[in-house]
Amino acid sequence: MIRIANLEDIEEIYNLNTELFVVLNELKENIYNPIGFPRDYISTMIRADNSDYILIEDDDKIVGYALIEKRAAPIQIYECFKPDEFAYIYEIIVLPEYRCKGYGKILMEEATKWAKTRNLTSLELNVLSNNYSARAFYENMGFEEYQLKLRKEI
Repeated sequence: MIRIANLEDIEEIYNLNTELFVVLNELKENIYNPIGFPRDYISTMIRADNSDYILIEDDDKIVGYALIEKRAAPIQIYECFKPDEFAYIYEIIVLPEYRCKGYGKILMEEATKWAKTRNLTSLELNVLSNNYSARAFYENMGFEEYQLKLRKEI
């Protein structure tokens, strides 16, 4: 079952988010701590008019989610930027034991529907360059690389 999160889901979302950050910590331990976003952040995103946690359940258990938000292209007061409203996917996670069963694809399809109902032009997300399975999943879902973010440790 797919549904939009409510405030009663905060603890389960926090637990899933922590699982995500454990993986991110394994991939980039100098950047990420293996703990999830604070519960008050999750609450803020649930309450906001421009964002939602799209949940996927199996036997009344939340097994994954996509956090999505409506955004606008950078500071549109400058003429060098074209107007662009899009949906930004902060994160998408499916519990390990539920992966490769189509849940991620369903979440991505729901995120696309969410964006279309808001007349948004595209979906955007970030992925760690060494998170090969996530990159393959996103590319399989039709995402294309259009910008690179580089980092140099000093």
